[in-house]
Amino acid sequence: MNKERKYILVIGAAVLLAAAFYRFSPETESFFQGKNEILREQEKRARYREMLQEKDRLEAKLISARRELAMLEAGLLTGETPALAAVEIQNIVNEIAAQSQVEIQSMQILQHQTPGSDRESVYLSVPVQVNLTAGIRQLKEVLYKIENAPKLLKISSIRIRPHRRGRGQADMVQSHFTVEGFMKEKKNISEG
Repeated sequence: MNKERKYILVIGAAVLLAAAFYRFSPETESFFQGKNEILREQEKRARYREMLQEKDRLEAKLISARRELAMLEAGLLTGETPALAAVEIQNIVNEIAAQSQVEIQSMQILQHQTPGSDRESVYLSVPVQVNLTAGIRQLKEVLYKIENAPKLLKISSIRIRPHRRGRGQADMVQSHFTVEGFMKEKKNISEG
């Protein structure tokens, strides 16, 4: 054999021997695993630090969301029951109508309901149907003031038709609309 082949065989045997030693020797295996374990622990600590930072960020968001919820809930109706909340809506609408010099023909309290499709909601929608005859500008003013009242009110449906009384009152309209207010549902203590 020539000298080059001997070197190649010796180097190959050394590599093979080192690989076998690494594979089958428990001392060397635990030595190399120790480094891997240290790396894993460092990665865990880095993830824990990230989670702590995320926790702080989420807690700040929660505090901000609670403040915003409190501000929004200030616009809810304050009645203890849906009937009292409906009376509050009627009072607000009567005051707005008086400011706009509009006479309300009738108001009817409709069945309260849970808004949307979420039946587990803690909020109730309290609708009141209002019937009035007014000029177009007066009606626009009434609707605007209802939508911009300090309490959270919305017009959920409206029907308008011309009101014919005489020749001089062509711009009068008969309107039927539903004003919806929202209240926080007071759970009965006996319900649990």
